[in-house]
Amino acid sequence: MSMTTLMNKVKLLILDYSVDQFETELIESCVATEIEKLSLHITHEGSFPKDLFSQGFTHNIHSGSSLSINDSAPFTKQAVELIRWAKHHHLWQMGICYGHQLLALALVGKHAVQASSNGFEAGWRTVHFSKEAQRLFNIQEVEKVWQHHFDEVIQCPEGSEILASNNHSFIQAYINYEQRLLGTQFHPEFDQNKGNAFFRKDRKLLEKNHFNLAEILADGPGFDSRKVVFGFFLNN
Repeated sequence: MSMTTLMNKVKLLILDYSVDQFETELIESCVATEIEKLSLHITHEGSFPKDLFSQGFTHNIHSGSSLSINDSAPFTKQAVELIRWAKHHHLWQMGICYGHQLLALALVGKHAVQASSNGFEAGWRTVHFSKEAQRLFNIQEVEKVWQHHFDEVIQCPEGSEILASNNHSFIQAYINYEQRLLGTQFHPEFDQNKGNAFFRKDRKLLEKNHFNLAEILADGPGFDSRKVVFGFFLNN
């Protein structure tokens, strides 16, 4: 699809659940400036405009967050309602880490998410991509991606296909064409510079959980996830 066709087709809603709103700039930088988009920082039930459902969005992105999916947030009920509405109206939805978990919570139930049994996953971590994912994204079977999470999805919405796994969290990414969902446990919005800047700022938490910051900073991504993953999502 040409960029002109894409721009005419897509109207993007970005829902930023991060506590300090850092996800908005990151995600917007992965999306062509010509694409019509609206970003909302979601902190409470009033963060959702009453006319949101009537604004003609074609794609929704649900961001990551330092919040735990296992704790009810002031906006959880409204976010779940929006996700279910978007599914019913056949809008494409992408969830990143917390957003990925929120999709599972809304469309499967509380039993679909949990605190990771393997604890905190952080750094540029290896993920194994399925043959379908390799075809869709034009990547290798084994790639490194940006990780920073305590919680995980253990059951996808019905009809989903697992795209990526590793030995920490089995569901690292999935696609669901019928329900128009793309979920990633990892964060495709980080490149090496932005990802390592975050890790430097997060030094205390990383060291508290026995991660070696110098080793993390010496590593990096296996592919341009910003271009590949967001490009794929917006072309559907």
